Amino acid sequence: MNITQMKYFITAAKCLNFTKAAEILFITQPALSRQISAIEQELNMQLFVRTNRYVRLTPPAEILLEEFEKIYNDYNLAIAKARNSFQGLSGDLNIGVLEGMYVGDLFPGILQHLAEFYPNIKINLRTYSFNDLIKKLYQNELDIIFTLFFDIKDREMLRYQIIEHTKDHVVVHKNHRLADAKYVKLSDFKDDTIIMVSTEDSEESPRLILDACETAGFTPKVRFASSLSEEMLWVEAGVGVCILDSRNMLHGNPSVRFLDVDMISDPSLTMAWNENNYNPMKKVFIENFNGGRTSR
Repeated sequence: MNITQMKYFITAAKCLNFTKAAEILFITQPALSRQISAIEQELNMQLFVRTNRYVRLTPPAEILLEEFEKIYNDYNLAIAKARNSFQGLSGDLNIGVLEGMYVGDLFPGILQHLAEFYPNIKINLRTYSFNDLIKKLYQNELDIIFTLFFDIKDREMLRYQIIEHTKDHVVVHKNHRLADAKYVKLSDFKDDTIIMVSTEDSEESPRLILDACETAGFTPKVRFASSLSEEMLWVEAGVGVCILDSRNMLHGNPSVRFLDVDMISDPSLTMAWNENNYNPMKKVFIENFNGGRTSR
C-alpha cells in the first residue's frame, strides 16, 4: 500500500460517504471504490460495510484508521521538516480571502511580523468566490482562507478559528422605501427582487436565504449574480436588495443602507485551513495571528 492509498482510506473512513470522500479527494467515486477494494484485497480483510442506507467501518478498519492517521501525519511532517531543513524556512504561503470582504484591519500586523522574522517567505494574498476558496483549500493550493462561518462549519477535514462574530443585514439602495428603517423583517421584501449569488459561486448562501424566505412565508423574486462583486454592484445600482454581512466592503458606502434583520445565517468572519496541509508556515501564521476567539 502506498501513501496515496492510505490517504484515500483515511478520507473515506472519516467521511463514511464515498461520494463526499471522492469530492474531497478530487477523484471519481468509482475510482475511490476501486482503490478501497484494492486495499482490502492486499490486506485480506473487509474494511467497510456498505448498504444503500449507510457506510460503516469494520472493527479492523477502526484500528487501521487510528494507526494510519499517525503514519500519514508522521510522513507528511517528516517531509515538511526535511524541506525546511534543506531550504531554511522559505517558500510560499497562499492565503485566500472571500471577495467583497473588508480585511484592512486584519493583516498589517501579521504580515509585518512575518516579513521581519521570516524574510524568505513569500506571502500570496488573493480573493476568490465561496466555492473556489473551498476547492483550493482541499487541493492545498491555498494554505489558509478567510471566509464566512456558515460555509465552513460542516465540512470534512477542515479546521477553523472564528475571528469576529458578525451578522447579516438586508442591504438596500439609499432611495429604497425602507432605507431609513432601523429594523426590518425579511417578509418586508416579499415584493422586492432579492439578489443572491448562484450555486456555482456558493452552495450554501442562496440555500440559506431561500430557506429563510420560506420560513418568513413567501417565495422571493430572485436575480442570481455570478459573483459577490456582481451582487454588490446590482444593489449599489438600485436594482434590488440583498443579504450581506457587516464585514462586507459595501458597509459604510453612502449609496446603500445596511438594515438590521433577524438572524438568517451565521456569517462570522472565519479563518480556516485543511488539517492535511503540512506547509510549516501555516502553523506559524495561525499561532501569530491575533484576534481569533473561537477555534475547532
